[in-house]
Amino acid sequence: MKEQLPPQVLAGLFNNSLVYTGEKIKTETIYDVQQPVAINEYPVELKPAPAEEKVHKPGKWYLGNYEKKFIVLVNDEYNVYLSEKELEFLTGILNACKMNLAHVALINFKNHPVQFQQMKKDLQPQFIVSFGINALQIELPFSMPDYQVQQYDNCAILTAPALVQLNAATPAAKAEKTKLWNSLKKMLNL
Repeated sequence: MKEQLPPQVLAGLFNNSLVYTGEKIKTETIYDVQQPVAINEYPVELKPAPAEEKVHKPGKWYLGNYEKKFIVLVNDEYNVYLSEKELEFLTGILNACKMNLAHVALINFKNHPVQFQQMKKDLQPQFIVSFGINALQIELPFSMPDYQVQQYDNCAILTAPALVQLNAATPAAKAEKTKLWNSLKKMLNL
């Protein structure tokens, strides 16, 4: 037997929209039900949705689920996060480290110029790998050469050249990838 919800219930469930696009939706109460409505013999009382809370919750400004407290910083001015080619290359690096995008927070510094103290406050990272962004750009109180693993404020930090440079098909890029891999093994105890 097919059951159909009354129009008032559907209106209350979907608030004038079946697809949420991220935009604020203007809602209005189009019903005023005082008595419970029976659905499958179970009474349900319809009430307008509560007013939106005024608590500020920052939106997610990174890609990934951040399951391992591992931040990957990139600096790509043409893409939201990375081009498909560089994202595939980064995924290969993460796989070699026994991780994937679900384990990290990928932040494009060009679109979200986050500083170290903000990352510490908002995300409490244990690891930060920065591609094409030096320590001073994220306002660390020191500079450091690429591929040197630096401990600071309970966080292991590593800087490296931009992914586009590392992903080149040249002998120099291959040597840089080897340096990166050696540093990542040291950083992650692989």
